Amino acid sequence: MLDPVSLIGVATTAFNGIKSAVQMGREIEDCIGQLSKWAGAVSDIDKAVELTKNPSPFRKFSGKSVQAQAMEAFLAKRKATQMRDELRQLIQYSTGHKGWEDFLRIENEIKKQRQKEVYAAIEKKRKEQEWLLATLVAFLGVAVLAGIIVLGIAINERYT
Repeated sequence: MLDPVSLIGVATTAFNGIKSAVQMGREIEDCIGQLSKWAGAVSDIDKAVELTKNPSPFRKFSGKSVQAQAMEAFLAKRKATQMRDELRQLIQYSTGHKGWEDFLRIENEIKKQRQKEVYAAIEKKRKEQEWLLATLVAFLGVAVLAGIIVLGIAINERYT
């Protein structure tokens, strides 16, 4: 699953690498791998925030409360927003406004690609888990009902 704490760690590491490289005089284009990693982590944080708004029943058994998960996602999103602002300044300083627009276009492409690949798989797994949970609950309900019926028949036969 998408853990906001881990994701913000990935984003921060990539961001710090970009920042130090630019401060040492390297071109922003030399940091494309780190920019991609940062953009992917931020996209994952956005998805984690979205998932906290509509938690699956299985998230309740993950060991953390839904509120704690939402708070982690919120704080990660806030930190990512701060990094985005600083990254915008770095890119605009290094390449101008057009560079920032190019970065936003590339970031959007990364987000779309992750939506098709990563998030679709996560959503599929989530739906499978929900289906499994619903099936298990239905099976247990039928088993309890059958047990009550059998017990009722046994009691009825004993007293008649």
